[in-house]
Order: sequence, then C-alpha cells, then structure tokens
Amino acid sequence: MDSLPLSDDRSEIVFFDVETTVPTRTGQGFAILEFGAILVCPRKLTELRNYTTLVRPADLSLISPLSEQCNGINVEAVSNAPTFADIAPTVYDLLHGRIWAGHNILRFDCVRIRDAFAAINQSPPEPKGTIDSLVLLTQKFGRRAGNMKRSGATAIAVTFTCIKVHSVTANTS
Repeated sequence: MDSLPLSDDRSEIVFFDVETTVPTRTGQGFAILEFGAILVCPRKLTELRNYTTLVRPADLSLISPLSEQCNGINVEAVSNAPTFADIAPTVYDLLHGRIWAGHNILRFDCVRIRDAFAAINQSPPEPKGTIDSLVLLTQKFGRRAGNMKRSGATAIAVTFTCIKVHSVTANTS
C-alpha cells in the first residue's frame, strides 16, 4: 500500500493486535507469534499504513498444540519469520506516541508488547492514549463482551463509532 503523509504530531490511531503462545505451565510467559497494525487518520478514518508479520519466538517449543489450536499458528509457519528483535523498530515506530486501539489491549496486548521490548532490553513504545473496545463493549453489554474477541468486526465497528462520536464532540467544544 502506498504511504500517505503522516502527521507530525502523531495524532493517528493505530489499531493493533498480537497473537501469542498459550502458556502451558506455571511461570511460563507468552511469546508473540504475530503482530498486525493499521494506522488510521482520526479525522477521515482512512487507512494510512498497515503492517503485519508472523514472529519467530526464541524458543519454538513454546508453540504447543494448545497455542496452535487457539490461533492456528504452528512452528512451520514461523520458522522463517523475523524475531521480535528484528521487527521491534517498526513496531516502535508504529505505536510510540500514537493513540492505541484494539480489543482487550489494556489487559493483554499492551502487556505483551511491553514484555517483548523488555526481553530485548529496549524501552517500549508509549501510547498517547488508548481505546479498548473490550472496555467499551463491557460498558454496553456487560461481561459477555469478553466473548467478542472472535467477533473483531463488531469490536472495530463499536470502536470506530466511538471515535466518530469523539471526533464530532471534540470539534464542537
């Protein structure tokens, strides 16, 4: 995709998601297996940039049958993928100083990103703000909103609606 000009103040919204291994024993951490992001203009809600890649964990044995069952990513799929250290500069550039958006990012994705940067001894990116569709959906639908992970379209639609409402109210204040 052709890159459109990005704003100097990094006011764009970056929708992102990570897929990870599923720990199978006490004390075992998560390893990122996939990172994807879409950078969006908050005024026009147009895509400015996108990035997605599989990620090879340092220890391929962390990809258990349970992990594969949860996200469909197996050892063969990531065996030639870049490591997180390889993609860290791109991830940092996409995320740092922007508004982060996604489903359950506050309790899951943000933590995994910070852990992955810590594992390679680099400072993690920091958001300008966050929009977590799980929080928004929970306010509207209660605890059952947590089951909407596989209904990403619903989560994104609610998030976009909230952004539009925020943009309209911000411009009339």
